[in-house]
Amino acid sequence: MQTHQPTSFRSSASKGMAFTALAQGLKLCVHVTAIVTLSRLLGPSDFGVFAMLSPILALATLLRDGGINGAILQRQTVSHADLSALFWISVCWGVVLAALLAFSAPFIATFYGEPRLVPLVVASGIIVIAGSLSLQHMALLNRELRFPVLAAIDAGSLAAGYLVGAVIAALTRSYWSLWAVNCTTIVSIVIASWIACRWRPGRPDRQAAVSDILRVGGNITVSGLFDFLVRSLDKVLIGRARGDFELGLYDRAYRIVLLPLLFVTTPLDRLVLPSLVRKRDDAKAYRKVYRLALQAPLLAIIPPMITIMAAPQPVCVLLLGREWASAAPLLAWLSLAAALQLVTSSLGSLLISQSRTRDLTVLNASTFAFGAVAYLLGLRFGALGVAAAYAISEVIRSPIALWWATRTGPVRLEDACEAAVPFLMSAVVVFAVIWFIDGRFSSEPVLVLGLSIPACYGITILTMMLTAGGRQCLHEAVKVVAELWASLRSKGSGPIAQGSIGQG
Repeated sequence: MQTHQPTSFRSSASKGMAFTALAQGLKLCVHVTAIVTLSRLLGPSDFGVFAMLSPILALATLLRDGGINGAILQRQTVSHADLSALFWISVCWGVVLAALLAFSAPFIATFYGEPRLVPLVVASGIIVIAGSLSLQHMALLNRELRFPVLAAIDAGSLAAGYLVGAVIAALTRSYWSLWAVNCTTIVSIVIASWIACRWRPGRPDRQAAVSDILRVGGNITVSGLFDFLVRSLDKVLIGRARGDFELGLYDRAYRIVLLPLLFVTTPLDRLVLPSLVRKRDDAKAYRKVYRLALQAPLLAIIPPMITIMAAPQPVCVLLLGREWASAAPLLAWLSLAAALQLVTSSLGSLLISQSRTRDLTVLNASTFAFGAVAYLLGLRFGALGVAAAYAISEVIRSPIALWWATRTGPVRLEDACEAAVPFLMSAVVVFAVIWFIDGRFSSEPVLVLGLSIPACYGITILTMMLTAGGRQCLHEAVKVVAELWASLRSKGSGPIAQGSIGQG
């Protein structure tokens, strides 16, 4: 199999971080634009119907992926025969899952009391099968550290999905436009990944040694299953007990606050995991990579999260429209949960890089336990009660999760605390300032956000300059921006690889 010439890992990682940051900025812009547009074309009930489907589709996607990406990244070498066997296993498994979706569609509709779900669930099988065609290609692009290509695929596919969805929503005013967003995004990923990655599957080989990859992938999938449950159970309970309208309000608030986190943490894990794996024999370098993985999303996302927490009403009015004003309290509580999740978002990569998949399973199981108890306690008070209880549970869970993940290994609890303390200090100051601005100009939402956004980042930077850890984080941020600028100006910044893919 042909591979690209190796280059220095530091150069690859730095360039990867720069392009990942650029792509995620573009994706956030696309995401916000889509929220503003679709929320004015569709009503809460439309979003509620599709939100009933979302947990089912997420579960099928999780089972389809099978942790293959993380398992391939963890391997020192992987042969063409292994990849081919994994490809055909993934495709066959995707077809089986699509058939199971079609079979279960009437039962899902009966559970929610929503007959419109039957064709939606059946049609979602197309998304599952299509996604199985790009798993190995995306894993190879990640393994070869081709971060600019991955960034372009992520941002471009999302933009294509939302564009098609917005056009269909404008023409039909139907929840089917939300299905079109997901389908177009997946198909775009498949097409782009096959163009970018030259690898092509061969015939299935029964002698391929994929049992170890499947075992590691299975452990990762079990761990991901708990994460799926904690992110989906709330929607299932609200949809079942409160109906599509209230679920629609919750879903919009959830997507505004929590999904941007996934836009940051998921691609960052794509960069962080191979970086940690390569540095695990160098404790000092390993701790530095983890500190960057913790601080980068905090620096980017904590200020706007605190702004939403302190001034939810202006955010809700500007993004969703005044008819969605009742979602504002949901925004405030979910932004608190999101801020805390940023602190623990890199623990999965930390544990996988140390081959501690059992610890990851325990961590995710405890996360699910905390979330499930919170959802059940808050459900009697509706969607707002669920959001509030979930945020409170995160206050309790986050420090426990940090202790569990750092009780052994190169990274200790004090390392994580030292990296996070500057952001905690800045968050308190930012919240007070934004709360004052919102109270002073509450009737002018545009002015509130116009003052709050620059103020929150300015205060965060000034506060972080007061501590050594904060100054180091800002120094690294400046280096990333400089690397981004240099990467964008450089010519021929083509694919990069480590030459670790074996010959078939």
